[in-house]
Amino acid sequence: MFEERGYLATSVGAITERAATAHGTFYLYFKNKEDAFCQVMETIILNELAAAATLPDGVEPKGGVEHVIRGFVAAYRPRIGLWRAVLEGMLQSARIREIWLDLRRNLVHGVAGLLEAECRRGNTRPIDPLMTAYAVAAMTEWFLFMHFSLQEPPAAATAPGVDDDLAAEVLVDLWLQAIYGQVSV
Repeated sequence: MFEERGYLATSVGAITERAATAHGTFYLYFKNKEDAFCQVMETIILNELAAAATLPDGVEPKGGVEHVIRGFVAAYRPRIGLWRAVLEGMLQSARIREIWLDLRRNLVHGVAGLLEAECRRGNTRPIDPLMTAYAVAAMTEWFLFMHFSLQEPPAAATAPGVDDDLAAEVLVDLWLQAIYGQVSV
């Protein structure tokens, strides 16, 4: 329901109707709509995005960037309704905002740890690993939200998945340039 209608337009009544359960049963599991949404958000983000952001053993860092970005794009697109609901919910609820920021911090700090290791090895240009991780993560999230939710820029009229590949290629290139590229003086 949250993916279809958004956070604000989803009611407890709509949830219980879709679940074919009694209104009172809802309250055996959740305090309110906000609580239900937080549980949905945590489950999906932890199960899908965290899995997408996990590097397989033996992947070198530059290849890891591509693996994670492609996994993130693949996990993000089918849940675009949830991302709209998360944005709505964050603007309405401090609890939703804090849960999202905590989940996001875990992913960003994981990226920052990898960037820090790459910096120590001398493989990157001079960067602040944590700030860079936050910046590239925000760029990725907002680009995918704009592209998949608001069709900006408009999706190419091509075979399914081609647009996802192009979005991933652009993001991978930008990440690699931000982390490993040279800054002209």
